[in-house]
Amino acid sequence: MVYANILFIIFILFFNPYQIMKNFTFCFLLFFISVLSFAQNNHTYISIEKKESGKKVEVYAVNSSSTDYEVFLKINATGFRKIAENPITKIVPANSKIKMFTLLKISEENNISFGLIVNEIAHDQEKLANAIDFTFEESKKNKPVILFIKDYCDLCENTIKLFRDNNIVHTIYNIDEDLDYYQKIQQELLNRKNDKTSLVPIIEIEDSIYNRLENRNKLIEALKNHF
Repeated sequence: MVYANILFIIFILFFNPYQIMKNFTFCFLLFFISVLSFAQNNHTYISIEKKESGKKVEVYAVNSSSTDYEVFLKINATGFRKIAENPITKIVPANSKIKMFTLLKISEENNISFGLIVNEIAHDQEKLANAIDFTFEESKKNKPVILFIKDYCDLCENTIKLFRDNNIVHTIYNIDEDLDYYQKIQQELLNRKNDKTSLVPIIEIEDSIYNRLENRNKLIEALKNHF
C-alpha cells in the first residue's frame, strides 16, 4: 500500500497535464531567449569589448551611435568564476562605454562567448527640459572624457545627456556597481591634490580631474577649460 501511494505521488508530480505544460512552457521560453540573444551579436551600433588585466576580464558594451540603447547581455564562460549576475541588462547611453560583467580566470583553459539583445530607448522629456546649456567648439570635440557616476544622481544623468547630445566620446563608470574604479580615482586624487573629498559626477578630461562639481555651473566652468 505504501509503495502504491508513492507511485501515485510520482505520477501526479511528473505526469499531470498542468506540470507537463508548465515544464514545456519554461523550456520553450529558455530556448527562445537563447536563440534570440545570439541572433543579435552583430548589432550596427552596439559592440562588445573585453579588457584583460591579469586574471580579471572585464566585458564592456560600447555604443557608437547618438541614441541610447538597452542592452541585454548573456555570457557563456568556461574556466572563469563570475563576479556579476548573468544575464544582465543595462542602459548604454549614446557614444558611451559601460561595463557589463567582470569575470575571474580560474583555469588556464578558458573561453568566452556571448549573446545580446538591443532595444532603442526613447528620450525622457523631463530630462530634455533640464538639459545643461553648454556649447562645445567643433575643433575640440575629439577629446575623450571619463565620467564617474552613481545611481540616483540627476547631475550625472544630465551630464551624460550633454555629452551624448553633442557627440562627445565618453566612458562611464558607475561607482555603485564597482568600487574598484571609485577607489582608483580617489587614490589618483590623493596623489595629485592630497584630496580625497569628491562629489559625483567626477570627470577626467585630458590630464585634469574634477571632483567637486556641486552643480551645473561648476560643471560648465570645468568644461570651459577644455572645450
